[in-house]
Amino acid sequence: MPTPLRLSIALLILLAGAPRAQIVVPALPLPVGGAAAGAAAQGAVGAALAPQVPDFSLSTRRMAETYKAAERDYLAAVNAVTAIPAAERTFANTVKALDSAQARYAEAAIPLTFLSAVSPDRRVRRMAEAIERRIGRFGLDLADRDDLYTAYKEYAAKGEALSGEDKMILEDTLESYKRSGKDLPVAQRSDLRAIRERMAELEQAFEQNIAAEDDALAVEPGRLTGLPQDLLDALPRDAQGRAVVDLKEPSYVPFMRYVRDGELRRQLYYKYQNRAAEKNLPLLEEELALRGKLAKILGYRTYAHLALADNMAESPLKVVSFLNRLKRGLRPAVQEERKALLEQKRREVPDAARVEPWETAYYADKLRQERYAFDADQVRQYFPVDRVVAGTLEVYQELLGVRFRQLPNQTPAAGPGAAGAVRAENGTRTAWHPDVQLYEISDAKSGEVLSYFYLDLFPREGKYTHAAAFGVISGHELEDGGYRRPIEAMVANLSKPTPGHPALLTLMDVETFFHEFGHLMHGTLTKARYRDHAGTSVALDFVEAPSQMMENFVWRPEVLERLSGHWRDPDKKLPKELLEKMLAARNFQSATGNLSQVGFAMMDMLFNLLPGPVDTTAVMAKVFTTLGLEPPPPGTHFQASFGHLMSGYGAGYYSYLWSLVFAQDLFSRFEAEGVLNPATGGAYRRAILEKGSSRDENASMKEFLGREPNERAFMRFLGLGKAEKTSAGEVQVEKKLPPEFFDPITAALTEEKERVRALMDKGLRLSIERGSNPRIPVVLFSMGPYRTMFYLWEAQGALREVRFKWYKPSSWFSPRSPDPYRMDPAVQVRVLLDLAEALSAKLAAPATT
Repeated sequence: MPTPLRLSIALLILLAGAPRAQIVVPALPLPVGGAAAGAAAQGAVGAALAPQVPDFSLSTRRMAETYKAAERDYLAAVNAVTAIPAAERTFANTVKALDSAQARYAEAAIPLTFLSAVSPDRRVRRMAEAIERRIGRFGLDLADRDDLYTAYKEYAAKGEALSGEDKMILEDTLESYKRSGKDLPVAQRSDLRAIRERMAELEQAFEQNIAAEDDALAVEPGRLTGLPQDLLDALPRDAQGRAVVDLKEPSYVPFMRYVRDGELRRQLYYKYQNRAAEKNLPLLEEELALRGKLAKILGYRTYAHLALADNMAESPLKVVSFLNRLKRGLRPAVQEERKALLEQKRREVPDAARVEPWETAYYADKLRQERYAFDADQVRQYFPVDRVVAGTLEVYQELLGVRFRQLPNQTPAAGPGAAGAVRAENGTRTAWHPDVQLYEISDAKSGEVLSYFYLDLFPREGKYTHAAAFGVISGHELEDGGYRRPIEAMVANLSKPTPGHPALLTLMDVETFFHEFGHLMHGTLTKARYRDHAGTSVALDFVEAPSQMMENFVWRPEVLERLSGHWRDPDKKLPKELLEKMLAARNFQSATGNLSQVGFAMMDMLFNLLPGPVDTTAVMAKVFTTLGLEPPPPGTHFQASFGHLMSGYGAGYYSYLWSLVFAQDLFSRFEAEGVLNPATGGAYRRAILEKGSSRDENASMKEFLGREPNERAFMRFLGLGKAEKTSAGEVQVEKKLPPEFFDPITAALTEEKERVRALMDKGLRLSIERGSNPRIPVVLFSMGPYRTMFYLWEAQGALREVRFKWYKPSSWFSPRSPDPYRMDPAVQVRVLLDLAEALSAKLAAPATT
């Protein structure tokens, strides 16, 4: 399914993707997918080296030459296809041929633009940015070609029967042309082109201004009381010996959390909230005005309506309704959290009337320590970066049935653009910096090499400043029937080791790493035939779901055991008592955090719904006040550094919350069947990761869950519908059931615990929850291949049926079914267990299953 960004350029869908999984703010709109410049032919280049790794050793001159050659080759291929007579068109010589040409072009172009985010050489970064601009212009040139659109229409007019991914790729391409304005009069198309060219300039300048921000706070080290010693030691010093605190996350976050001097926190807060404000505010507001014009020309009410046309949410109304539902559910808890923070501050400042924004993290940390009695810095001692990386790789391998192998790095002689990068045996540079690691992924059973990924974990000058997974090579079917092995790169900015002390991570860092690795797996385990459907090329409001789902694993004791190990003694794992406190503290201040996300999403939606000109500062203040949150302090302009607004998430920031619905629903099956269950992980790999958007995302969800997706797990995740386990061990009974149901159900399960355990051993998984009518409990039932849901009272009728129709719950209604309002919950629980035993016996008899 194409993302909204693909609407702007009919053919160059590949060049319009957004960076995935930005934890704070994305900073560069790099494409989803790509490949090596002048990719080598398939075949190994040494037993331990990737056969198709990009060449990162190119000088700026060679970068320009490589791109120009790719552009010429692509144009030649396009001209050859457009010259084919209409009567001779086939899927292979038109649609497939153009897709293959596009893929070859991407394999030359995308790694060149990727270097703008990671190269340590400023000249290389500038050349990469220049190539990005040329790609944009080239895409607009192609979009203006009537003969290219005509080629697709001529083939489509033949009416040949297509199915599956072939049908999707043709339909997606034709729809992209239409939404790019290709059917409009020439004058309007000219206006569209001018608007898009200007928008591309604004978006690139916006991100470059954020990346170039070098403001910092210089402080006498003695004033930084409260900051952990290792973090203090890692801060650079200026000529006067002052500690220099920049505005990047590894410096800013701990500073605001630990430093006791409130005035210093206030100063750094204002600097942070005004990053690039003077340059970026005019760019953002001009962009919003241009988006409105673009949408009107294309026949849409607003840019938000245009941007959501291909998303799962479909319309702004659905998004706003979704955000309002969250607001109503979260606000009571937010008031309690704010009250607790103020009470904490009053212990130091008795007459305090409010907690200022630059005080929130500081007092929240104090309250967290008081309530849960653990020191976040103590936790960091158990998460050295090497242990976290190794543990994460171990868990993903076991869960998804794959194997990772680090490929050796070889340092070449320095040269233009080299910057100490790494070369393979054939002279190709396999990495852009000595810190970068390259891994091979293979299937655990067959040993087949599937793909590769890079890890670039530590900050450096000129590097992308947050955390994201970038596509370097996108998987797709080759012309000879083979498959292009995908390559992804994780770019992060984790704390770097100091002499004699390893890099230690916060739990947020650990969760971030696990999240990003989820994106890597989504990108590298794809089996989609076309690159536009491969990996993370899914609907914008689904792209975060797989990685958000994986965040849940970090909080499970069996996974934390793998990820932790004291930096002085790796065999010393995170203590049980500390783990229990961390788990108890997981949802600390989560209502406020989630409501803030609702605010950012609503702000983004309104920016793209309101008629221009838009006063972004006023809108942001209004949104936060309406939600019951503290508006940004006067004189701050957070939106100027909120990269999502300009890098592909315009009218799409809601997708982080929206995708949480799907993320928590996906995780519910792991909860039911075992968090580290390889069978469940294999099903997830096949249904979700391998498919990408080669079919509707709802269909992939339904295959994995065995039912239609729903919001129940999401509401529990937000603390709005928690469940608790009975003493039977694995049956979940929702607390929000009325006591007259909750108490007898849990009592019956406890009494039948031996029977329950025996059924669990045979694969039964149950959850009994409150339905729309609280007096009629709902059962989520899973055993063997059967996963479904029904009302508890229906178990009796189902048991009586001779033919048990699992996939048609409506057929379970029976005239002999009891009145649900008069049922005995304890009796019905026993009937439910009878039903499970009957099905278990049926599954055990092959002749009758």
